[in-house]
Amino acid sequence: MPEVTALALLHGAETGLRFADLYEKASGRALSPDRQYWFLLDAFAYAPDAQKVAEPWRGLGRTDLTPQLLQTRLENYLEAVC
Repeated sequence: MPEVTALALLHGAETGLRFADLYEKASGRALSPDRQYWFLLDAFAYAPDAQKVAEPWRGLGRTDLTPQLLQTRLENYLEAVC
């Protein structure tokens, strides 16, 4: 569920993880019991360059998405998932 990592980078770790919980509740299906593994694997795909998720949003006015902010949010998300 790559949306979780993207939301965590754009809005914070709590938002990304809350989306996963709400998705699970709304769908009536439990996410994979290995969800922590998949969340971490997806997050590591952003590790070398977390700001790539922000490029399209900057053009729409999200100038707050600095490389430092995105790096901090990625680190916070990884801590929350672990």
